[in-house]
Amino acid sequence: MKNFLLMLGAVAFMTACKNDSPGNSGPVNYEDGYKYLTSLNVSDAKMIYQKTATGRTRAETGDTYYKLDLSGNEIKLSIKGEDGQDNNINISKVVKLSDKVILVNPVAQEVLDLFYKPVENDLVINLDYHSTEYMSIVDVETEKLYRWPKEILIDIYEGTLKSQQDNKGNIYFTSGNFSYNQIYKLNISDFTMQSMLPEGQEFTNFDVTGDGFIMYWNDNTDDKNYKVKCPGGRIYPITDVPFMIKDELYSYKDKKIIKWETVGNNEMKETEVCEFNNLPDDVISSDKYEIQQVLNNYAKNTALLRDNWGSWYEFNGETYSEVEIPQDFNWYELEPGCFYTNKAWYRQDNTHFNKLSMNDYQVSEFQVLDYEIQSISTSSESSNITFTGIRYMDGANIVGTINESNEIVENKVSENGEKIINLIPLN
Repeated sequence: MKNFLLMLGAVAFMTACKNDSPGNSGPVNYEDGYKYLTSLNVSDAKMIYQKTATGRTRAETGDTYYKLDLSGNEIKLSIKGEDGQDNNINISKVVKLSDKVILVNPVAQEVLDLFYKPVENDLVINLDYHSTEYMSIVDVETEKLYRWPKEILIDIYEGTLKSQQDNKGNIYFTSGNFSYNQIYKLNISDFTMQSMLPEGQEFTNFDVTGDGFIMYWNDNTDDKNYKVKCPGGRIYPITDVPFMIKDELYSYKDKKIIKWETVGNNEMKETEVCEFNNLPDDVISSDKYEIQQVLNNYAKNTALLRDNWGSWYEFNGETYSEVEIPQDFNWYELEPGCFYTNKAWYRQDNTHFNKLSMNDYQVSEFQVLDYEIQSISTSSESSNITFTGIRYMDGANIVGTINESNEIVENKVSENGEKIINLIPLN
């Protein structure tokens, strides 16, 4: 289960000009543009970003993305064609699906201008700046570009994109604003895609088991309406409290912990793992007992379960034990300022950071006083916090990393007052 959360934007389409037939030369064959879109120099990228400066136009700053390579060098991202040439095609948007797969949306008008040269009475075609005509999937390791299927429409300029992976590295993703209605699977073996849910579904979040069973739910409803979609098509409603450990599905049900065993690709069966009833000694047995919060511990591949009496328990897939978590450490994933790495849960309040270690559940805190942090990026695959911000000492815009020891490392200092935006960490 590999988790990524990215802020994107509303899907944009071509203007009506796309379907025009210019002059006597017949309709434009947009397929001709793909010969200019073969590879992207991204295999050694540690992070990807854009730069902008106050008072400069887009023409001056360019629709340009840069990479910071593993040696710390800043290099412009360059799309090359079949002939190995860089035709200076700018990039409108880059979106991360995983550390190994990204989406890249070239400026479609610049691609069109390479092969369509209107003369005399030929119609002039102007493509929308946000056109996704040539949006492509990029294999980061091989640098090869694959065509994005045009029948799959996703938001890449506003809203939210969520993605998960199974144990084969296949990527499951959805996009939208606040709620979603479809999950797509990207098969890494051949870079093909397929929709996974029937029409009419509405959900706010999802997760994936190691063998590709999709759990999705709606945080906007009282019971969250949990469902599991099997690869073979069957859907299981789950009325209890489900959670993932080591890419496998469990749930709390009737004071027991249940494991949902997968059978083939279209069936699940419930297996009781253990009793889970931890009512305090000073209450009666008929008092209500339930699980109210689940946190994934990525460092130990366990889950933390908090009951309605305020106690926390760590479950490893077979047994559980009570752990002490300070009552004043309130952490909820959807709240502003709350985020996690694969080593700790964090809560940020301006310059203050509270940190709960996943290894020993000790709380610590630190301050960032030398920088104004403007954006933060984290994931369950790294122990680092990557940020963009301003260095107070001289006002320089920087990209920095806060490591597991709370030390700050400056990865990149921008020149000429340029602000670093749309930061995408990869390695």
